[in-house]
Amino acid sequence: MTRLSIALALSLLAGSAWAQATVVPQVSGVDVRLRGISAVDANVAWASGRAGTVLRTVDGGATWQAMKVPGAGELDFRDVEGFDADTAVVLSIGPGQASRVYRTVDGGATWSLALQNDDERAFLDCMAFDGQRGWLMGDPVDGAFQVYASADGGASWTLQPAGMPPAEKDEAAFAASGTCIATTPWERRIIVTGGGAARILMDQAGSPAWTAHATSIPARVPAAGIFSAAPAGDDMLLVGGDFEQEATGSAALVVADGEGGLHVARLPDPNGYRSGVACAGSAQPQCVAVGPNGVDLLSGGRWQSLSATGYDAIDLAGNVGWASGDQGRIARIEITPTP
Repeated sequence: MTRLSIALALSLLAGSAWAQATVVPQVSGVDVRLRGISAVDANVAWASGRAGTVLRTVDGGATWQAMKVPGAGELDFRDVEGFDADTAVVLSIGPGQASRVYRTVDGGATWSLALQNDDERAFLDCMAFDGQRGWLMGDPVDGAFQVYASADGGASWTLQPAGMPPAEKDEAAFAASGTCIATTPWERRIIVTGGGAARILMDQAGSPAWTAHATSIPARVPAAGIFSAAPAGDDMLLVGGDFEQEATGSAALVVADGEGGLHVARLPDPNGYRSGVACAGSAQPQCVAVGPNGVDLLSGGRWQSLSATGYDAIDLAGNVGWASGDQGRIARIEITPTP
């Protein structure tokens, strides 16, 4: 039964051969590294990065408005989650008080501080939302990963009670694209890790407990493991690799068995280390992965190169989205399924 479900899932991904995608560079107007991207729809998107930078477009990327969050000029915003043209939350990373969440409800005219970490041992990494419900994760403190939750669109956050399995030695999450925590088609959350171990951590319904699941994706301290997770139809797609060896990438498909178990099937390696992935479609998902040496489309069960230009993060809203990266790079991604 498990082998059959994985075979069916893999066959759907193989169907992405019936798709094409384009990568169209746009002008962001900034030159900082942009590791956060959030596509609201075909016209509205948010991006974030170093030097407290936040960008927004409301015209499909024809123009990008740059804004600064007051008091955040030294921060690195690694994740942004946009709800609409007016509302967004951004997460900065770093030890202690450098890890913060800010929120705007007026298109970036004003910002409120929603969360500031005061624990010098803590380091926040990434966020995920399902409507107004949100989850934010951080690297291990006292031997276990931290999780915060929000019920009001990121306006307030609560550190969740203990429930994480012990972290492996030197295990951590990668704040490379804001996608090391993700919501799933199974109404669960997963966290993906690397360094000392490349594992999947999944929460349990009605319980603070999370369970740990091993994978065969290579891990290495401090640079290799799983970097990004995204829904792919009824399953989850994982990508990663080694950021110190950019030609080395990895990918896997995760299938849930409905009884709290996960089954991980390795996919062909992408064309290099991939820090972000996003998928469109449900019956036949089309998935695009990005990394510092290029952009790939999962096509016919293999990775087809779309561009040799590097990007760090990607997000899709239907068949349209954006990728962002170093030196202020932003590109519009459009997927065209063909009958």
